[in-house]
Order: sequence, then C-alpha cells, then structure tokens
Amino acid sequence: MARFDLYNNPSTKSRAKSPFLLDVQSDHLGDLLSRVVVPLTRVAGNYTASKVAQDLSPIFEIAGEPFVLETPLLGAVRTNDLGSAIGTLKGEQDRISAALDRLFGAY
Repeated sequence: MARFDLYNNPSTKSRAKSPFLLDVQSDHLGDLLSRVVVPLTRVAGNYTASKVAQDLSPIFEIAGEPFVLETPLLGAVRTNDLGSAIGTLKGEQDRISAALDRLFGAY
C-alpha cells in the first residue's frame, strides 16, 4: 500500500455515490492496521463542478468521469478491507496535499 493509491470502496452503502477511496496516509506508517482514506464522489448527480471549492475538494478524472475528492470526509479503513490498489493519483500529489493542508489549516 502506498500513499495516493486508489482503491475500490468496500462499503456497499456508499459505493454507488463514491466508488473509490484514495489513500492519503504517510508511507512511513505502513505497519498500522488501518489507512487514512478520502472518498472520491461522482460529480454527476451530486455536484455542480463550478460550485466545488477545488482548493479543498479538487476534481479528478478517473476513467473519463469526473470525481470530487471529498477531503472533509476523510476517515480510516482497515487495511485488509481495502484489497488491492486499482490505480494511483500520485501524479496529482501537489493538489491532494494542498487540499489536506487546507483542511488542517496549514496554508
């Protein structure tokens, strides 16, 4: 598991709206039983892209569809519930880190 890896959302309750989770936890804490993740929610049917505060909740395209990184909804998931990574957003590290900094007041 690595920071900025993308996973399928294991929750049957929230998967339709937020099909992906993004691992934002430091790789230095890889031995913990959980990972801190942020849900990625479909823009379509949930948001108007122009009304999303992209400094806090940037929009990323995954498989041709826009998703909002719901930074304020971050939480922890047991590592064994995540399964295998299906991709990465490591190339978006600066935008993701900026959103986390915005949430925690480090701006």
